[in-house]
Amino acid sequence: MKGQAQRGLGRSNPTISVIIPTLNESANLPYVLNTIPSWVDEVIIVDGQSSDDTERVARALRGDVRIIEQRRPGKGAALQAGFGAATGKMLIALDADGSMDGGAIGAFRDALVNGADYVKGCRFCPGGGSSDITRLRRMGDRGICWLIRVLFGAKYNDATYGYIGFWADQLDAIGIDTDGFGVETLIGIRAHRAGLRTAEVPCFEAERIYGKSNLSAIRDGLRIIGVIVEERLHRHRVGPRHETVSEVDALGERKGSALVAGPGSSLTLPGIIVSEIARAISGATPVIRIEVDADRDYGEGLTRSPSLSAAFVESHGDRLTTRRAPMNARLRKLAFDDWLGPDLRVAFAYAWPSLDNAWIRDFIHSAKLARVPCAVAIAGLPKSEYSTISDVAGVVSKADLVLVGDALEARQLSTALPVAGPLVEVHRSLSLKGRTDQHSAHRVTAFLPKDSADTLSTLLAAFDAIPHSWIGQYELQIAMRYANPAIPELISASFHHAHVRLLDENLSDEELMNMCEASSALIIADPLVNSRVFQIAVECGVATIVLSPSDLPDVGVGYVGGLLADINFPAAIDVALAHALRLAELRFPSPDAWVELAERLIASPLVGQKSFDEPTSVG
Repeated sequence: MKGQAQRGLGRSNPTISVIIPTLNESANLPYVLNTIPSWVDEVIIVDGQSSDDTERVARALRGDVRIIEQRRPGKGAALQAGFGAATGKMLIALDADGSMDGGAIGAFRDALVNGADYVKGCRFCPGGGSSDITRLRRMGDRGICWLIRVLFGAKYNDATYGYIGFWADQLDAIGIDTDGFGVETLIGIRAHRAGLRTAEVPCFEAERIYGKSNLSAIRDGLRIIGVIVEERLHRHRVGPRHETVSEVDALGERKGSALVAGPGSSLTLPGIIVSEIARAISGATPVIRIEVDADRDYGEGLTRSPSLSAAFVESHGDRLTTRRAPMNARLRKLAFDDWLGPDLRVAFAYAWPSLDNAWIRDFIHSAKLARVPCAVAIAGLPKSEYSTISDVAGVVSKADLVLVGDALEARQLSTALPVAGPLVEVHRSLSLKGRTDQHSAHRVTAFLPKDSADTLSTLLAAFDAIPHSWIGQYELQIAMRYANPAIPELISASFHHAHVRLLDENLSDEELMNMCEASSALIIADPLVNSRVFQIAVECGVATIVLSPSDLPDVGVGYVGGLLADINFPAAIDVALAHALRLAELRFPSPDAWVELAERLIASPLVGQKSFDEPTSVG
């Protein structure tokens, strides 16, 4: 009881310090800082003498960031410097490569407030995951967890992940005294030996965004084992042992009369499109949406910026239910057999050519067994080749209806399918082709409210966060009426001002159309209802970033080419811009296209007088 009372001292109204070690991470900082919650009290960058402009980018994105110079090399030295400089009552450390989501800081905070002294991120607990882990590294982590349990009695499910948090008043008890690699594993052991109450929080590990990782499974694994053995030989156990804590989420289930299957993540373009299709169909009939994430490609997070379309997805009550298909192929097929019953009106699958679509073969087979009409839609991408179409043809050959994006793909698919194969039709909602970035530099056009100096300052801060070595590939033109002489002065004072052009003129619809068509991406600040610029952006099908405060804007429902960024947060704008430029070759369909597709899918009969073949076995 006395120990618990001492632990509680100074823990009321906890302030939070986030420590981020960096070494040449200027390109990744926008992604990392964008995920840090606004309620975090202090962000500390510990810079290991970066040779790029890491410090300038950090200050451009977050004016209150603290930059600490790391005087000794090594991850352990960086954490010691950061923890020593922090003023918060809670200390949370994460990496700067973009693999860790700052949004999980809330879960770390909650675990600490609820009684934990030390919290570890866990990729292998229920609710966690990784798109970066290899089989060898996973086996190595299991072995290290086993070794720690045998030598120290600590029961961890993930021993090598570097996302950690603890109360500042436990820093001395943990006693970080190593400069090198494996410091996170050592901290976990020390926390256990000091008798600290430990919790594991499920986290998802993404791949590094920019730059090359220096990790080596065998070399680094041996280094960590060396740290563990050294700790066992030179320190003595103190304090009691504690069990780790995990969190488990559960999903509810319900049935409907139309079943829609496809990629599930709302952070990927395929997943966002499937959401729009499911929502459109649910306007006419109840829908079961099946999220099928068949391989790690689905979890890579094709975007780290919120989708404007996904932000508008509302609860549909009894009309839309979501289930997640098992990752294991055998269990997934059994689930399809269970979910696809004769009472369903239609079964629909969405295929993205560059992803693993082998699951669709089992989906179609289950639909045939249940005698449910089955349709498959194939997204039309700018770089889709005939060989890709042929590969998809192999899995959709038993469907009743296949929808593609244009006439050329329809001819290619018809050629690849057997004579008695499915009916092939063209639908405009499925084509993302039609835009090309013809300029040597990415041309970004921003439309800002008249004389809005604050919005301009935030946008310029985001643009200034582009690494200096990249800026030759960018040009920013700002359409903004102004009477305030401070407006051009703000641009002149910006770091990348040579790549910024200010347009002060009224533009006709034709001029706006030409400007949008010639842009790689658009930025529109706080658009009004029926915004003329936003409507023209939708007509052009160009990726468009909407800058808005915390409330959702009044435009963008159903437009999957829209991204959402906080008008007051440069990091959010920088991240959205980077993603919008990756989408520069895509021409996005207008929102009414989803309604048209839904009407086609629930038409009865689905393919006229076509009779359904008896189910056949699938090889």
